Amino acid sequence: MLELYHWEPNTYFLKPLIALHEKRAAFTGRWFDPTAFEQFAPGWPGNTESALQLEREGPILVHDGAIISNSFFMLEYLNDALPGINLCPGGAFEQYRQRAWGQVLTAVGTGVTELGCAKYLAPVLRGIEPATLTARLQSIQPLERRQAWAAVAGGTLDEAALAGVRARLKGPIKRIESALAATPWLAGAEYSIADIDAFSLLNGLPALAPDVLNRDETPRTLEFLERVRERPAVKAALALSRTGRPEEAFVPGAEGSRWG
Repeated sequence: MLELYHWEPNTYFLKPLIALHEKRAAFTGRWFDPTAFEQFAPGWPGNTESALQLEREGPILVHDGAIISNSFFMLEYLNDALPGINLCPGGAFEQYRQRAWGQVLTAVGTGVTELGCAKYLAPVLRGIEPATLTARLQSIQPLERRQAWAAVAGGTLDEAALAGVRARLKGPIKRIESALAATPWLAGAEYSIADIDAFSLLNGLPALAPDVLNRDETPRTLEFLERVRERPAVKAALALSRTGRPEEAFVPGAEGSRWG
């Protein structure tokens, strides 16, 4: 049995949804709302690894009882475990490039989620009755995970800090733009998990940071996003949105200090 615990199709939650549809795999979707802290409910599937994963809030894949966490590793697992299209094509060098991009894109994901949380998640948390929110935050473990939620709720990212986040994103986005000048896909001549990874993290960035991703400075990256968005599997994954605004769905992402 193949189950995916997921939220709106954005960032980390979007990656496995795209891969499952690319593989044309039958799976059971287990929808949850992390902004309502449903991932802490009794009976939630988990183990030590999933509790400590750096992406914190999900998604979680359960395959015949085995629990798989971390969305990039999940992409590799789905490619190896399921029949269908090969999402890790090429030889050793191309597969090395896919993993190398995974490292670069983790830093991108950290910045994107910081911007998204400041714009979209913070108002949601401010709408929760303060005593209720405090009680929920105090129950979160481990401490780093609790602190990430508390930072968003407390509005610690002011405009100066957000400007710094946008500035830090320009370097890796420039690398993506340069790579797409050399090859049609990030890891080479063929579509791969590197492209799923990049699209999932970058899809909402033009609205969050138009100074970082725009037609003048990053035309190839925007064309890449448009090209991936037209894939049937990507359309199917995005169509799973319940709000109609998946690009506004954010929770605290990977801990940048522990990925450095």
